Amino acid sequence: MKLIIVDDEPKIRKGLFKLLDAQEGFKVTGIFEDVRSALKALYELEADVIITDIKMPEVSGLELIRQIRERNLKLRIIILSGYSNFSYAQKAIELGVTRYLLKPTDPRELISVLREVERELQPEASEKDGKQNQSAEGENEVGNLLVVKAIQYIEVHYGGKITLKDMARELHLSPNYLCELFKRHTGKNLMEYVTEYRMQKAKSYLNHVEYKVADVAEMVGYREAKYFSSAFKKAYGITPLEYRNRR
Repeated sequence: MKLIIVDDEPKIRKGLFKLLDAQEGFKVTGIFEDVRSALKALYELEADVIITDIKMPEVSGLELIRQIRERNLKLRIIILSGYSNFSYAQKAIELGVTRYLLKPTDPRELISVLREVERELQPEASEKDGKQNQSAEGENEVGNLLVVKAIQYIEVHYGGKITLKDMARELHLSPNYLCELFKRHTGKNLMEYVTEYRMQKAKSYLNHVEYKVADVAEMVGYREAKYFSSAFKKAYGITPLEYRNRR
């Protein structure tokens, strides 16, 4: 599978190239520090996937994606961004982005996403099977995009109040359908996922001793530290303070 990297940060470009070009079956065919250079080369380079930042000087990654779609180039697009702005995520999904990953990106997560794309790009076993699966695949694609929107909503709003009703309204879905869709595509209960994500963020914050447990509780959306500690212990079997002291 052929990949193009677009990012204005030299360390990230170098790190991505080193990571991806070493993977079996992956080949980085182009590395660019700005959108204009990438656009000029798109017709000359072979690529299946573009990995790009959003916030770059002069021309944004979103503009790159727009122009790719206007040219009807059939490329999968993965965004790596340091900005958890929900409006960015929404626009990216509207433009048909495969995944929106936040920096610093877990290399294992990126590789996992790319392997998933690689499987999707493999030719169908037969034309007949392809026709039979076409309708279901279309439905799955729409469902997956809606689930990605829900996950990105959680990633942006986990530090505040998240309700099923508000999330469903934001995504223009009924609460029941949103829950059903999320469960179908992730195998997880939606609100349990919210708690799980908050607990993961809490562990990260607890690694910074300058934050009190009460501070961490507030940072991950809990008004009361006692309730947060109870949720944390239920998730990991130890209290937040025990987790911190264990390090």
